[in-house]
Amino acid sequence: MIFMISKWFTRGLVLTSLSVLFLFHSGASIAQTLKVALVLPGPVSDKGFNASAHKGLMLVKKNLGDKVEVAFSESVQRPDFVSSLRDYANRGYDVIYAHGFQWGDAIAKVAAENPKKYFFNIYGIGKGANLANLHVNNEALFHVLGQVAARISKANNIGAVGGWEIPPIRIQVDSFKKGVLKANPSAKVNTIFTGTFYDAVKGKEAARALISQGADVIAHMADSTGLGVIQAASEANVITMGYFGDQQSVAPKSVATSAVIKTDEMFWQSLQSVINKKFKSGFNNFGFKSGILKLGTYGPMVPENVKKEISALIADITSGKVVVPRANVPALMKAKINKL
Repeated sequence: MIFMISKWFTRGLVLTSLSVLFLFHSGASIAQTLKVALVLPGPVSDKGFNASAHKGLMLVKKNLGDKVEVAFSESVQRPDFVSSLRDYANRGYDVIYAHGFQWGDAIAKVAAENPKKYFFNIYGIGKGANLANLHVNNEALFHVLGQVAARISKANNIGAVGGWEIPPIRIQVDSFKKGVLKANPSAKVNTIFTGTFYDAVKGKEAARALISQGADVIAHMADSTGLGVIQAASEANVITMGYFGDQQSVAPKSVATSAVIKTDEMFWQSLQSVINKKFKSGFNNFGFKSGILKLGTYGPMVPENVKKEISALIADITSGKVVVPRANVPALMKAKINKL
């Protein structure tokens, strides 16, 4: 873990740090009240990707109380990325988060314009002295999820529904497939990319197509689109897997477990790096050991022996005893990404 700050770092100590003026790397000071903003590409109601980031912002507010002012913008469209980020910078926000790979160019541009502020991009690739890209070990998490799917499938036919076909999603889908085949080399895995994270109808259509091909377990990596996947699977009595947040409660009889990325904890740990002057630009990676990656609540269709096997697998990955294979993800042309 890049940020060498325990997740059990006490609220009192943080507030003590905040009782004095914060100092930026440039030596310039900011007001005693820290201002933190978040921009989102989708709605906070998706019960997954965007909801998790909003939860992170709320955790910051809860932990710091009147020592912090927070704000967010949801469902920001690509043409408005730069102006949305720039608006928060111009309004005096000290730390600005952008949630999603697609913000890379925009946040790098605005970060360069505001060298005395700090910027964080979840899954980002942009460069800048005041820009940190927050990444998680998707290969490990989705490899484990794939092994769960393989162990509970009776048809040996498993589906995966992705949103945009961008590197983070390709990594998740390919790692899921590798996990399935590691646990059951004879299994069949079919994938559909819907081209959107925000259309539950397309998610339902994709899930129904996979079900018609014989899939009895379907995972999604598609945010709001994935809610349609869960709905279609539930209607067909097919098992599904949740994404980003713990989605077992969305369909208790259908969702076996979820690939949970605790973005709230990632927000908290990354913000502490600013507060404690340990900010590190570039790539910041979080694995199982950080407490940010985990599997969600298990549904009744997951046997106890499978739970124990998966728990042991996670322990072995965390210790380094098991090395997860790298995902096979071809380079995507920047021109293609910019069209998303």
